[in-house]
Amino acid sequence: MNFPFSPAIIRKTILMSALVTMVLFLKTASANPDTTWSVSFRLNMTKAVNDHIFMPDSDYVYLLMDHDIQPVKLIPGPGYIYSATLLDQLDSGATYHYKFMINSSPQETVTRSFISQPGMLNLSAWWNDEPLNITTFIVNMTYAVQFGWFNPDSDSVSVAGTMNNWQGSPKMQRIGTSLNYTCTNTLLDPGSIQQYKYRINQGDSAKGQAELLYRPNRIVRIPDTLLELNNDYDNFNPAKRLMTFKCDMGYYVKAHHFDVTADYLDIAGNFNGNGANDALFDTDHDTIYSLDLYMDTAWIQQGPLTFKFRINGNQGSTELTGKPNRTYVFHDTIHQNPNLFGCYYNNLDPSIPTPPWVFNVDIQGLSIYKKFLSGVYGYENVNGIPEGISTYRWLRSNNAQGLNAIAIDSALKITYTVDTLDIGKWLVFEVTPKAVSGDSATGKPVRAISAQISAWDVGLDENAKLITRIFPNPANDYINVAAKKEIDRIELISCMSQAVLVKENIGSASVTLPVRYLPAGIYVLKATTKSGQTGIVRVTIL
Repeated sequence: MNFPFSPAIIRKTILMSALVTMVLFLKTASANPDTTWSVSFRLNMTKAVNDHIFMPDSDYVYLLMDHDIQPVKLIPGPGYIYSATLLDQLDSGATYHYKFMINSSPQETVTRSFISQPGMLNLSAWWNDEPLNITTFIVNMTYAVQFGWFNPDSDSVSVAGTMNNWQGSPKMQRIGTSLNYTCTNTLLDPGSIQQYKYRINQGDSAKGQAELLYRPNRIVRIPDTLLELNNDYDNFNPAKRLMTFKCDMGYYVKAHHFDVTADYLDIAGNFNGNGANDALFDTDHDTIYSLDLYMDTAWIQQGPLTFKFRINGNQGSTELTGKPNRTYVFHDTIHQNPNLFGCYYNNLDPSIPTPPWVFNVDIQGLSIYKKFLSGVYGYENVNGIPEGISTYRWLRSNNAQGLNAIAIDSALKITYTVDTLDIGKWLVFEVTPKAVSGDSATGKPVRAISAQISAWDVGLDENAKLITRIFPNPANDYINVAAKKEIDRIELISCMSQAVLVKENIGSASVTLPVRYLPAGIYVLKATTKSGQTGIVRVTIL
């Protein structure tokens, strides 16, 4: 792919307004669709700086895209983070390929892509997809020395954990004349969960001693950036007190808003720079996530802790949108009065009346004249109140976004038979959940949008039936794709419109895709020939 570049045409920002959508692929929409359309790019150049590829004082970095979009100069920010936001005319449902470039020539060797969709799409990356993954362990041995556990002249300390099969790291290095010891690890996979403890005289059975005897291991989620872990040996430090946070995610899990196998929970507050690497963990597998922090006693005088919980470290997923931060008055614990804060995520407390909601709203059946369609969805109520008589309606739209859809007279059932008036249009299924009873018995309506209605059977592949077969579907290990013509490129697109799997230069009418590493869910498979013909099929991964 060629990205034309001329310094004369570089612009600091590109201001655009467009209707951008992924509805044709996802077939799911809210009852009140977002009308703000933009794409935000966030590029971490830390490793490029460390490798002397990029000089932040003199170099610039640009965003390059296809579809004749001019190069965009990214704006520098703290921590060698460079960013840009596009607000321009993007083609509805189109795939955009992009990469980054330093100054006027060095381009990345990787190419990324996204599909235009409604709302704000946030894309984060490292230069050339090479994250700087350095985890530094630092342990304070001051009090181990005072208690006679550790002699800095003759003893050593190391880190033993899941990252080294509990065999222990090389001896940690003393930092100057202090009693802080450090070691680094550059081999930990971003997103992995690691458990560890510090050990004195690793491997010496006569003198060896592990901290936190009969107490849980330390636990950390490794980010895709620099991480510094500062601990006191055996968690003993007279200048610190334990602060425990607990957050109940049970109802978010039940409502399919939080996947325990793929998502994580962290906390952003005034005590960790509003979003460090403080993740909560469900150690008891009861969907109650907890975090222990040893905080300086200075916080007793500095005022209350302020914070909110987030899903996947994303500022956009922060709970209590538009509401004040949570607060906690940190206090001394000398009278056996622990610092403990507990809540339900987003205050979804089962004792408080909460409207029901629906999820996985979809339309089953072929989008063909005279065919029978049925709306499907899942129902959830925090208060445990079963579903009552939810209401349905079908609407007809002139566009794939479902905008300005007009209600169809008497189409008020969960099922609908396609009419001649629907040919060439898009059908919208809307469900408004209602509980049997309660103070908040009615939830918000949610919509799903069909494929364009056809007068004849074109099957699942709405584009000239390029794809003739896809199996197994649902799948859990692999997907076989068969087509009428040679496929040049295949993309597997997630519900977040991210191309999670891309295979190019295939040159065959059949291809096998490994999917065992992908999270369960509904995906869109898009196949493209060299001539530009496309086929689109929805697949389910278990």
